[in-house]
Amino acid sequence: MANRTIGLALSGGAVRGAAQIGAIAVLEENDIPIEIVAGTSAGAAVGALYAAGLSPDEMLSFMKQLSWPKTTRFVGTKQLGFFSTNPFRDRLHDALGTERFDLLEKKLIVIACDVLTGARVLLTEGEVCTAVAASTAIPGLFVPVEYGDALLIDGGAIDNYPVTVPYEFGAHTVIGIDIGSHPHERKPRNAAEVLLAYMEVKSKSTGVRVASIDIVPDVREFSSFDFDNIPEMYERGRTTALEKLPEILELLDTDA
Repeated sequence: MANRTIGLALSGGAVRGAAQIGAIAVLEENDIPIEIVAGTSAGAAVGALYAAGLSPDEMLSFMKQLSWPKTTRFVGTKQLGFFSTNPFRDRLHDALGTERFDLLEKKLIVIACDVLTGARVLLTEGEVCTAVAASTAIPGLFVPVEYGDALLIDGGAIDNYPVTVPYEFGAHTVIGIDIGSHPHERKPRNAAEVLLAYMEVKSKSTGVRVASIDIVPDVREFSSFDFDNIPEMYERGRTTALEKLPEILELLDTDA
C-alpha cells in the first residue's frame, strides 16, 4: 500500500457513531494508514476527533460523557430550531485541542446540506466545530448554521454515507463505516428519531455504494440517542471490523 492513499467514509447515525470508533480501533491496531476522512453528521463528529489525533480510547471516553442535556440547549419556538447544539460544540472544541481544519493531523471533509438550495456542501476549512455543528443540525430540531450565504443543516439530508468524497480528494482506496444502512428494529421514540430515520431511508434510496470495503456494524436495535449503550455499540463496531479485516488487508496488499 506504499503509494496508495486510503480514505475513510463515516455515515450519519447519531450516537451509534460509537460503533464507528470501535471499527477505527481495529484499523489503528493493524496500522492501516488513513489519510483522508469524510464524515456526515455523527460521522463528522467522529471523523473530527480521529483527524485531530485522538486515540480510539479517547474518542470512546468523549462519547461516554455525552447525554442530551450535555449536548443541547432549548432555545424556544421562535428560532429556526428548538435546540441549540452549542453545548456539544463547546465539548467538541475542548476535546479536539484545535479549532481549524488546517491544524488537524488528517485531511477532513465534513458534509452538510444548504437548506436554501438543496446543495451538498463540503466543508474543508475554517472552524472544525462550526462545520460539525452544521453537519449534525437535524432540520427542524436543531438550529441550522449560517455559513456565508448558505444555511446549513444535517448532511444526512443530502449524503448520509459519503463514500464518494474521499475519492474526490485523492483517495485511491476507501473504507466505509456505515451505521445507517440496517433497517431499524424499533420504532422512533420522538421527533428527532423520526427525522433521522427519514434521512437514512432517503440516503439508502439515492446513494451509490462505491466504497472499496464496507464495514456495516449491526446496530439496528439501538435508538439514535441511546447514550446508555455506547459501550455495546463500540464493541459491535470492533467485531464487524475484525470480521472484515482479512478482506481489508487483502485489498490493501493487492493495491500495493
